[in-house]
Amino acid sequence: MTRKLFGTDGIRGTANSDPMNAETALKVGMAAGAQFIRGDHRHRVVIGKDTRLSGYLLEPALVAGFVSVGMDVIIVGPIPTPAIAMLTQSLRADLGVMLSASHNPYHDNGIKLFGPDGYKLSDEIEIEIEARMAGDQSADLAPPDKLGRTWRLDSGRGRYNDYVKRTFPREHTLDGLKVVLDCANGAAYRVAPEVLWELGAEVIPIGVDPDGFNINKDCGSTNTDAMQSQTLAH
Repeated sequence: MTRKLFGTDGIRGTANSDPMNAETALKVGMAAGAQFIRGDHRHRVVIGKDTRLSGYLLEPALVAGFVSVGMDVIIVGPIPTPAIAMLTQSLRADLGVMLSASHNPYHDNGIKLFGPDGYKLSDEIEIEIEARMAGDQSADLAPPDKLGRTWRLDSGRGRYNDYVKRTFPREHTLDGLKVVLDCANGAAYRVAPEVLWELGAEVIPIGVDPDGFNINKDCGSTNTDAMQSQTLAH
């Protein structure tokens, strides 16, 4: 059996069109939640997103899916994809989800799933999740007294900042280093400048004013002109 929805980097597509719509997100939440619920303890999933407008469409649908099968949801807001992998581990969550389409334009989005170890799911598990989505999901619904709960974790970004800084040798510093940093109006628009500045660098940030539409627009990995001009100017 092969995957139909999941590709090499999760599920991707044009936002609000099949398959990247609220219906799919709801089914993913229900199926992935049911897949990872084991035993009687409270189960939890960590959900992050980048700055695309469609995150406001897909995130609530995912939340509804997970809650409906009895899984608690921790929402962390805009944050880089590696932060979801890290937080899934550190919060001892059963699952992590990132809404992002990386360097694609704003009108695309994607759903990436991480296991409790912080790594992407195996092909086999993704196939099982797809099978659940294609079947009768009503059997997985939790009774009213077993529904999941949702809360926002405001410390997620700070936790990830500290984690990143701990990977930098304490005997070293970025003092005296001037860095032009293009954040592409994406998920790292706050994290990246904060971390480099706290490590001592002088940071000239660009692409740090996301509006839901301008992610990767005239900036980022596919358009380096702005970064080049700012580097020459400084």
